[in-house]
Amino acid sequence: MKVIFTATVKDVALKGDIKNVSEGYFRNYLMPRELAVHATDNALRAWETRRKELMLERENLVKQFDEMKRRLADGKVVIEKKVTSKGTLYGGIKPGDVARAIKESMKVDITEEMISVPDHIKAVGMYSVGIKLGEGVSTQLDIEVVKK
Repeated sequence: MKVIFTATVKDVALKGDIKNVSEGYFRNYLMPRELAVHATDNALRAWETRRKELMLERENLVKQFDEMKRRLADGKVVIEKKVTSKGTLYGGIKPGDVARAIKESMKVDITEEMISVPDHIKAVGMYSVGIKLGEGVSTQLDIEVVKK
């Protein structure tokens, strides 16, 4: 069944893509959540007129993500946490902690879903985290965890 995606579905399609999906996936998941519409002749004609607008939006997003990537590549983030007498952290570092530190120190708006923290950060030291900004733009950022 051919559908037009009205929103980006992670690991499936971007907004505006036309793809073939199974009828059950469309009926049970995509249609109730208004993530896609059936690709009828009328819908395809309407989509063609909107497609150019979507392409411009995507180009602007890619430019914004490239600018964010450039700003992130130039810096390093320091996170202060309480430490036990053995040198381990109380609680550890989670993606939300990294996102807040980036927002505070670099003034870049990052959500915790964009950040992939390697394993568990439970000790003081230097770490590298991956950041997937979107539209195929990703980067690595060094974070330093220090004693508070």
